[in-house]
Amino acid sequence: MSEAASSPAPNHPDAFKQSKAVPSETPSLANLLRLAKPEWPGLAIACFLMIVAESAPLLNPLLLADAYDTLVDPEAVDRMQDISRTMITVLVVHSVGSFLGFLRQALMSVAGERVVARLRNLLFVSLMKQEMSFFDEHQSGELISRLTSDTAVLQIGTSQALPEVILGMVKLVVCMALMFWISAYLAIVVLGCVIVLFCMSIPIGTWLGKLSREYQNVLGTAQGHATEVLGAMRTVQSFAAEKREAHRYEKVVGDPDQFPFWWATHKKGQDKTTYRVGFFKAIVAAGFFTLIFGVGFGCLYVSLWYGFKLVNDGEITLGELTAFQSYVFYIGAGLGQTSSFVSKLLEAQGASGRIMYLLNRIPAIPIPVQNEKATLDKADAGKDEEDTPTVMPVDHYVPPIPLLRPDAMEGNIRFENVNFFYPSRPESAVLCNFSLTIPANSTAALVGASGAGKSTVVALLQRFYDVPSGSIRIDGHDLRDLDLPWLRANIGYVQQEPQLFGLTVRENICYGIDREVSREELDEVSRKANAHDFIVQWPQQYDTMVGERGVKLSGGQKQRIAIARALLVNPRILLLDEATSALDAESEHLVQEAIDKAVVGRTVVIVAHRLSTIKRAKQIVVVDDHRIIDSGTHDELLQRCTKYQELIKRQSMHSSQ
Repeated sequence: MSEAASSPAPNHPDAFKQSKAVPSETPSLANLLRLAKPEWPGLAIACFLMIVAESAPLLNPLLLADAYDTLVDPEAVDRMQDISRTMITVLVVHSVGSFLGFLRQALMSVAGERVVARLRNLLFVSLMKQEMSFFDEHQSGELISRLTSDTAVLQIGTSQALPEVILGMVKLVVCMALMFWISAYLAIVVLGCVIVLFCMSIPIGTWLGKLSREYQNVLGTAQGHATEVLGAMRTVQSFAAEKREAHRYEKVVGDPDQFPFWWATHKKGQDKTTYRVGFFKAIVAAGFFTLIFGVGFGCLYVSLWYGFKLVNDGEITLGELTAFQSYVFYIGAGLGQTSSFVSKLLEAQGASGRIMYLLNRIPAIPIPVQNEKATLDKADAGKDEEDTPTVMPVDHYVPPIPLLRPDAMEGNIRFENVNFFYPSRPESAVLCNFSLTIPANSTAALVGASGAGKSTVVALLQRFYDVPSGSIRIDGHDLRDLDLPWLRANIGYVQQEPQLFGLTVRENICYGIDREVSREELDEVSRKANAHDFIVQWPQQYDTMVGERGVKLSGGQKQRIAIARALLVNPRILLLDEATSALDAESEHLVQEAIDKAVVGRTVVIVAHRLSTIKRAKQIVVVDDHRIIDSGTHDELLQRCTKYQELIKRQSMHSSQ
């Protein structure tokens, strides 16, 4: 199914926008609550226990006021007996409050752990579903920061900050009610102070929230840089670039020995470092807390001053003034504690925006990820998205037509007038009017200068990207009509730098296989890949750990394990992208032998520079300036294609050296 006629021009940057909707990243309290929706029942119970546990002790100042008045009452008959009864009541209330406090803290802690575990699973599944262009545009370290730091901030926000802020508001209301019951005049004085305090704290709190979001953003940038450098330490050390990278990282983190002038921090959005933003975030937070505590205790002293006058005039007792003083202290301390949690809540609110962006992002190429537990807001999944901005379930994509899963793949490949550019570089064409037919069970070699578009052909065959115009067909079916897991299960891929995981040899060879693989199957594919002999020489053989990215193996060993991994799925199409270019002569010979065994009975696409690999292909395709200029056998191209002659001449000179 070709869509060239109706698709945007290949060099137009809007060509990809038709298939991708980028959700808003605007943070909100509603997002924060929605992300914690599965824990609402537990959090509701915990909040109820919290309110009861914290409200019950608020009765103690009234009880103690009665004890104080009894103590100074000259007409009291059995003073100590009355005081003892009062103190026993106070201890009982305190004990009940402490026990309920333990229950609510346990429930909130468990709910917080459940929230962060669920969100990390959701985020990881969402990331696994994104198309390749998404990873071209986002640093892995930045995504890791979202997966770890942002979810941890959100855990604190939902399980600690939000309940504590609610508790602070409840205590304020209860304390104000009790204070009005004791003395309306005194309570009006305190209420006026609280209103002034709120009016002063709103702009500062907004400023603090903005700084908190900025801090998380620059922290993600710093983590992205560190992840990139630490993952390439061999290259860093081989170029003696440690000092350079330390300086680059310091530019992201900031120099703590330099005073971070505010205008330097925010000059056209430049020079924002974790230190600079964190410095002003700390200053604003300190001012925020000082304002809360300062006004709170100032309110205490003013009310106490006025209270002495009321006691002197006989309008309230000394015990009532003591109780009132306690409630003012509760309000001051509560507001101070609440303000600290407000800053954490603002951080969590900012993190919720970034998390919602990743959870709601609809990939341009939908990839089904089976994870029944990794869903959110199932009850809202069927509602109108415009009316209900809810977190979409991870399996939200419904294809417009049933995708095809043919019984078998033959392996016929056809590119029809394909134009392509990478979404991250829409101004640079990679393939122009690219048309190519590769019959089943044949081998085609793509040759040409670096950057001509050869590796892009391999990426497009696996549908890492969709083409904005033209079509790619396998066995007559457009790739977009084929079930993506089925398509990729029938394609084997070996790249120049094979990606191995920090697992055992067995687990790396069986990567992506859902069934149990017998030792006989492992031996068979390993022999075909010329890997069995060196594997069995190790003490633990197939259970040997290869290290992170296979660092314990040589280049040739990693390449042969990668070939064995590709052969285990028994693919109908085998893609080899510069599989021997980075190897020494002996390793190249062994890998080439493995390739010769692997290509039998398959459609093979080879990207290669080495003459020995190119000559084996039945069809050689010469790619130059992002288009095919000629194709044929080795002998045919030597006769008529000047560009091919130049490539072979350069390769021959390189081999002779």
